[in-house]
Amino acid sequence: MQSLQSTSASSVWSYFSNICAIPHPSKHEQQLADWIINWAKENNISCIQDNIGNLILKKDAAPGYENKTAVILQAHLDMVPQKNNDTEHDFLTDPITTIIDGEWLHADNTTLGADNGIGMAACLAVLADNELKHGPLEVLLTTDEETGMTGAFGLQADSLQGEILINTDSEQEGELYVGCAGGINVNVSLPYEKMESTPSDKAYEISLSGLKGGHSGCDINLGRANAIKTLASVLNNFDAVPFHMAVFEGGSLRNAIPREARAVIVCDAQYQNSLEIIINTLQLNLCSEFKNAEPNLQLSVQSCDLPASILTHQSQTNLLNSLLGCANGIFTMDNNFSDVVQTSSNMGVLTQNNSEQSSFDIQVLIRSQVEQEKQIEAEKIAQHFAEHGAAVRKDGNYPGWTPNKSSAVYKVMEAQYTELFDQKPKTMVIHAGLECGLFSDKYPHWDMISFGPTIKFPHSPDEKVHIASVDKFWQLLTATLAAID
Repeated sequence: MQSLQSTSASSVWSYFSNICAIPHPSKHEQQLADWIINWAKENNISCIQDNIGNLILKKDAAPGYENKTAVILQAHLDMVPQKNNDTEHDFLTDPITTIIDGEWLHADNTTLGADNGIGMAACLAVLADNELKHGPLEVLLTTDEETGMTGAFGLQADSLQGEILINTDSEQEGELYVGCAGGINVNVSLPYEKMESTPSDKAYEISLSGLKGGHSGCDINLGRANAIKTLASVLNNFDAVPFHMAVFEGGSLRNAIPREARAVIVCDAQYQNSLEIIINTLQLNLCSEFKNAEPNLQLSVQSCDLPASILTHQSQTNLLNSLLGCANGIFTMDNNFSDVVQTSSNMGVLTQNNSEQSSFDIQVLIRSQVEQEKQIEAEKIAQHFAEHGAAVRKDGNYPGWTPNKSSAVYKVMEAQYTELFDQKPKTMVIHAGLECGLFSDKYPHWDMISFGPTIKFPHSPDEKVHIASVDKFWQLLTATLAAID
């Protein structure tokens, strides 16, 4: 990132480069946390790690700002580990390779980690810069935000003394976020029965790939294909081919729209030609259906080894019906904010447990700005799978963040944005889970706001950050800190 050092946010890019060099996928952030702890010690910055893994760093006010309101800057330590299927990358050991592409920075066929690495880098840059004007300052870097908000759940109510929290985890420059969706997981274990395959039959792997995926909240309104749901629909169109299913799996994260799915089916060899014709026809149909959202969609079939066991007809029918009947996507829109989704669901993961207690394990994430709607839709989905014989468990419930119409920090940041860029920012609610919702339970007196640079397609290998927006993000952050009374 050497060529980015000439921008006004050069210090942010420098720290982001360090962050990219250290593996930090969700639940494996300690290596990065250790680096920050050592960095803080070298720079005489107070830093502690709490018993859940969060880092809390503190810095005294700039001279003359000792009596200003104490501020907390907040980001999360972890990143979503997603890569294209043909990409060799180990998120536990390999650094993120960054590529400058015109106005954008992206990674080499993996997630970039700008979500929330840019925000984290900005927090460190503020701590390191002794020329900036600000009151008493705390930085909270939470652990495991992407897979369970573990750090926010485990944060102790007496850990911080600040009164204003600035969250850096939003992803559209020019928008100030004053609220967010809450979420809840529906975890499904659908049992199935199996039987031995017929030795004379042939096996075929059917794969759906090339989908864009993306953030299951921010990108749920883009009309993208859900690989699990779409492949289930494909298999449901095999009327002309009597088949048995042996394998079905797809997706990898509950909070990412699944980009890939595959199934292994078994049928008599006489149906191979019919199968290939059906796949080719369905490929054309899907390309037409998703022509704008999924230009690289690829449905393919190829021969594979015959599996030892297959699903019984009843179990196969039950699985497909349960997947096809599960509501997925947008339920309602937010009437208070233009083009903002209010309630949605994402079937993010389907794995197959082929042990003695055979089951298909499914993870669905429901999001909503309205708590009652969230619970109602989660219960509907839970009941749907229960009616198909599944064991269902709901967990990971976290609250949304209700907008504060009298927010003082919002008024300060709005004024600074207008002065810096000669236009007013948009006031927004994000259809994603920010930790602000959990913080408001433990620190109800906090005045909170969220903002960030422009990051496109987070939670997918297409993730990229707009370089110029990071400059504006940095200018607004430093101006806001200086202006808070």
